[in-house]
Order: sequence, then structure tokens, then C-alpha cells
Amino acid sequence: MAALRQLKAWSGRSFRDLARLARDRGRNLPASTLGSALTRPTLPSMDIVVAIAEACELPPEEVAEWVRLRRQLAQLEVEAETAAARATPAKADLVTPYLLPSGPTSFVGRRAELSRAGHILTAEGRSARTVLITGPAGVGKTTLAVRLAQLAVEHFADGQLFADLRGPHPQSGVSWHVLGVFLRTLGVSSHSVPAALEDRINLYRSLLAQRSVLIVLDNAAAGRDVQELIVSGPRTATVVTSRSVLPGLDGFRVPLRLLSEAEALEMVKCMIGEDRVSREQPSAFQIVNRCARLPLAVWIAGARLAARPDMPLSALARALADEHRKLDELTVGDVAVRASIELTYAALSRQQQEAMCHLAQINTVDFAPWALAALMDSSPADATKLLDDLVELHLLLVHYTDNAAPRYQMHDLVATFARDKAAQILRPVQTERARLRMLGGALGLACAAGIRINTDFDEVPFAAPPWSFSAHTRDAVLDDPLAWFKDEYGFLKTLAEDMLSSVPLPAAGLIVALAPFMQLSGYFDDWLHLHTCAMGAVASGPIGAGLRRNLGELSTIVDDYPAAERHYRAAIAMLDPADEARLASTSAGLAYLCRLQSRYAEAEELFGRAIDLADAAGNDNCLIYATTGLGVTLMEQGRRDEATTVFEESLRRSEAIGYLPGQAQAWRCLGQISRLRGDYVAAERNYRNAERISLSLGDQLTATHARCWLGDVLVKQGRAVEGRRVLAESLWIYRAAANRWGEAAALHCLAEAQLSAGRPDLAKRRAQVAVAIWTEVHSPYWLASAKTTLSRAQERLKPV
Repeated sequence: MAALRQLKAWSGRSFRDLARLARDRGRNLPASTLGSALTRPTLPSMDIVVAIAEACELPPEEVAEWVRLRRQLAQLEVEAETAAARATPAKADLVTPYLLPSGPTSFVGRRAELSRAGHILTAEGRSARTVLITGPAGVGKTTLAVRLAQLAVEHFADGQLFADLRGPHPQSGVSWHVLGVFLRTLGVSSHSVPAALEDRINLYRSLLAQRSVLIVLDNAAAGRDVQELIVSGPRTATVVTSRSVLPGLDGFRVPLRLLSEAEALEMVKCMIGEDRVSREQPSAFQIVNRCARLPLAVWIAGARLAARPDMPLSALARALADEHRKLDELTVGDVAVRASIELTYAALSRQQQEAMCHLAQINTVDFAPWALAALMDSSPADATKLLDDLVELHLLLVHYTDNAAPRYQMHDLVATFARDKAAQILRPVQTERARLRMLGGALGLACAAGIRINTDFDEVPFAAPPWSFSAHTRDAVLDDPLAWFKDEYGFLKTLAEDMLSSVPLPAAGLIVALAPFMQLSGYFDDWLHLHTCAMGAVASGPIGAGLRRNLGELSTIVDDYPAAERHYRAAIAMLDPADEARLASTSAGLAYLCRLQSRYAEAEELFGRAIDLADAAGNDNCLIYATTGLGVTLMEQGRRDEATTVFEESLRRSEAIGYLPGQAQAWRCLGQISRLRGDYVAAERNYRNAERISLSLGDQLTATHARCWLGDVLVKQGRAVEGRRVLAESLWIYRAAANRWGEAAALHCLAEAQLSAGRPDLAKRRAQVAVAIWTEVHSPYWLASAKTTLSRAQERLKPV
């Protein structure tokens, strides 16, 4: 102690200066703690010794010498106690211990936890009563444990023992030291405390075997230490708190959640008064939410406000809005959120600390193991092990999707802490490379998933992602590609948007790769927003052409035909003439658009070109899509036999390669041929086949294209009620998807159904809307059909 005081005097620094310098080095030790440590006769903790040595700016080798000296002195203390214990046999004149610390003056929430845990502690006839309270740093584990013990104290007439297992202990171990304290508290003289751990355990358990004692073990880190301190007597009970889940420990578990908004606000009211909160209620809500409803953070905020009655709540709310200052603001006296999280972080392995720093780069609500694997250049299996370790230490939360896939999440204040640590530990180039790996991994997985869900889109036009998983890993991750897209969509969308400005090519490539899933899921607003943003960053080249091609597809779906044609022609102009595969798919999209507008000569020419290009490129999906499109062009011109041959060829090719979208489209078109020929039984069978396949792909909109015409043929078979119900459902889906062409088709079929039911007035109203829509979107073939239906309805309304 004298040497440390001399070192402090030599440095010429005040305790406040030393505390500030220690905080700059990541050690949050208030000036009061440092000052009191240098005035006590006992050996200071290792943290304090290192903090003072570093703050005095000693070179690393001298700091290491102070560490060695402190360990040596600690060992001498242990040896002295051991020698004394060996000289004197154990003897105890038992006393009643009352070691519980004082609890908080106000206690908010946790009623259910208190009730359940209290019942366990006080239940009669249980041989081992252990309550394990777990949760992240600052969630209120110690407060709940002390409150629980205070409420149960009358059931334990022989006293209460309490120990903080996180405190500074000699190298001989936590339980050895705590057992010494407990034995002396129970009346065993210092000279009679056994030296060996096993002897201490046996004496401790023998003394408490028939006594009614409540034991509270706070901040347990290892299950073994706890097991050595638990007594199995019928009248004892133990409460354990830990940041780890301690999987090997038996007992009633009480996992603590964050406070609700109402509970957090109630805590602030108890500390500063309800009137003050009511006057600035919006600011009070901001404070508790910027504290992420973590009890320790809310308590610190309340304590700061209580210490400064004139401080506006809005001032603290503004200070907490600054992510760079938030953890520094959440400090009062010797209590700090940063220091609380730091204790957990310091106990992590180097790899776990690195994982925490890398996870701070993720800006989404949750993430999957593959994201950390990419950040750390490891495998998903290794990443999952790291993530589960961090979950056990309550640094991460985990939940499971409907597909039983794990999603991990970092608490807001832990994420803020991790970002600060990342800035200290990771060099900017390390962070940049890690994020690029994550983007590359996402791009590779999204491309592979898009191909596997069998849509009409090309593989993303990007030659080499900046980093990618092995084929084996991709197969494992993408076991169910559609489910993977559903789980990852929010993560992928945010990642692409975040990185578009810094690395535009791969980020825009990821946006292109998301189009198949956005089409299947009907995320048309996102489709437009993301592609428009990406075009601002990448306006040419293969990715620019891919963006334009996808926007052409989207504009066609939402019936904006002029915009669709501009996008398709711009994409064709950007592509290299030798890029046959992408020229084929873009030409097929433009051909489809021309067919919708009854520009049949152009459509035939473009579909023919797309078929030749796709065949040369070996792009079977596009070949089938273009072939079916050519068949529809022939059908709409009345060339039904030629069209039937083309559709049957498309179906054969699709079944041969397992291309489900092609099969669905071919069955739907064969249904149209049967319908036009009046073979409604065959038409129903074909439409149902098309609907079934599209639904298996998760493509509700394409399934509705078949279901709409299914409703029409049901009506034509005399099943009017069933048919009208199917048509009404189709109309609802089309309107929800903003698909104007489909809306007109459903209304047209409903008009025909009303005519069949003898209700020409209703038929007229529906036909009029169909005519208006097909006029608006310029679809001559179907406009002519709707006009015919409208004319028939008007004819029937004429007086006889």
C-alpha cells in the first residue's frame, strides 16, 4: 500500500486525474474507489493496482511487475491463513448471521417472478431449494435476489448468508475464499478454519445441515463454485444470481427480462416524483426508452435527475440521444452501465471479444449465424458455437423463426458498448474487410437461393463476389431457400442499403438478387425503392442492365407499360451483344409487354429472338418462358392449334428439367385453350394444376392468375356460387397487389357470372370497370372481350 501511495505521489496526479486516465484505457473506476483503496490496510484488487499503474503511464514491463508483486502478496496471505488453520483444530460457537445487504427503497415490477420464486424458497418438505436468477448485466438480478430474501427472511430463523462471488479472490479459488468468510461468520475462529477446500466444504455443510438458513450467492460465474456453496439440508435454501445460464446447476430458474415501458416509467416516478414526470412526460418516455428499459440504466438516469431537482428531463433525454455519449451519461457515483457490461466482457475469451466487436457492425434487429461466420471468416458451425456462448452469458438474445431457424439479437446498450470496443480494438481496414465479407456472403447466398426458387430472373450479373461461402456451406444454409429468404429478407435489404454508397457494385448486385423473392412475396414498394436507389449508384454495365430489366418486370406487373418499355430497352442497350443469356431474358420481358398491348408482330419477333439467344446460352428457364410467351401470342391471334403444340412443348421441357414456374405457366395456358374450346372440365383440371404448383412456390399472385379463370369455368359448369366466391377472392388479391390487369380480369369474369345469373345490371357495372382499366393500361385483346360482355349486358337491359 505504501508503495502505491508513493507511486501516486510521484505521478503528481489527483485521484480524479487517475480515474479519468483509467477510464480512457477502458477501466471505469471512480476517483472515490481509488482513494478509498489507498487508505485501507487490506490488499487492493488487481483491477485497482493495474489501473493506477497504467494511469501513471508506467511502461508495460513495469505494469507487469506491479501485477506480479500483487499476486505474490495475495499468495502470502493465503499461505499465512493456511498455516494458522493447520495449527488449530476447528471449533465453532455458532452465531446467527445477518449478511443481507440493504435493498432498494422502492421496488418496481417483477411481481410474478417474486411470487413463483418465493413459493419455491418457502415450500415445506423440499430437500434442495435453489432459485437461479439469470439475465444480462444491469437487468436487476441482485436487486431481485435481495428483495426475494428480505420477503422470505421470517422463514429462516437461523439467519442469512450473502456473498458476492465476483469480488477479488486469491488464486486458490472463489469458493475457498467465500467458505472461509462464511465459516468465520458462523462463529468458527480464524485459526480453526480448515486449510483444504474439501475440509471447508464438509465443515460448512455439517454446521448448516440442521439449521434454517437462507444463502444468497450473487454474481456467480461458474456452476462448480456454486455447487460447493450449496447445502442440501431440508431447512436451507439458496438464491443464486448469474449473467451465465449455468447449465449444469439444478434449481428453479428465473430468467429476467427488461422492464416494460410502464414499469420503467414507474421507477423514475418513484425516484423523482410523479409531478415532475407528468410535467415532462414525453421526455420521460424518451429517457426510459433510450435507456433501453434496462433497470440499472433507468435507475442511474433517475438518480441523476433526483440529485439535480432543477435539471429538465428534456436535457437528459437529449444527452442520451447521442450514441457516442450514452454510456458515459449513464454513470452516477460509483455506479455505471459501462462498468457493469465491462465486467462480463472482460471475462470473455479473446475470440468471444472479437465476435462482440464484429457483431457491432450489424445494423439490423437480428441476424443468423452465417452473418458472424462471414464477419470472422469462419464457418457457420463455429459462429453458432460463439453465439450460443454469448447467449449463455446474456450478451445476446435468441429467438426462433417459424422455420425453427435461430435469430440472434444484441441489446441496445450492449451494442453501444461493443461499438465503442470495436473502435478501440479493430483497425478501420479490419472493419471494412469484415463488412465486405458479410456483403459477399449475403450476395452469394441470395444468388443461389434465387436460382433454387426457380423464378424467371437471371442469376445476378456479378462475376465474382468479394467473398463467398463454400458450395458445401451454401447447400447447408440454403436447405430451404424460400424459408431462408423469408427469414433473411429484412437483414439483406438493410445490408444492401447500408453499403450501397461505400461499395456500390456488390450492394447493387445484392438488390438485383433480391428481385425473385420480392416478386414471389409481392413486395413491390420495396422492389421499386431499392432498385431506384441502386440505379443512382450503378447506372451502367451488367448490374445496371439487371436493375433496368427488373424494373421493366415490375412496371409490367403493376401495368405501367410505358415505363416498362423504357426500362427494357435501356437494359438491352447496356448489355454486351455477346451476353446472350441476359439479352434473351430481357428480350423475352419486352416481348411479353408487346403481347399484352396486342403488338403481335413485335412480340413474335422478340420471342423468337429470345428463344434463339436462350438456346445458344443454355438458359433453359428463359427458353421455356419465351416459348410459352410465343404460344400465348399465337392463341390471342386465334391460332389455337399452333398454340396448343407450343404449350405442350413448354410443359414437356419444364417437367424434364423440373422447372416449376414453367410447368405452372404451361398448365394455365392449356387451361385457356380448353376454356376457349368449351371443354370446361379439362380447363378446370389444368387451372388447378397451375394453381397448385404456384402455391407450392409461395407465388400467390401467379396462383391467382390461374384461380381467377378457374372461377370463370366453375360458373360455366353451373357451379355459380363456388365460382363467384373464387372470383371475389381473386379480385381482393389483385387489388391488394395493385395489379390492375388482374383486377380487370376478375371483374370481367364476375360480369359474365352475373349475366349467367340473370343480373344484367350488376354485370354492366363490373364490365364497365373492366373496360375502363383495360383501356387505361392499353390491352386491346382483353379490352375487346370486355366490351363484348358490356354490350351483352346493355342489350339485356333494354326494354322488351
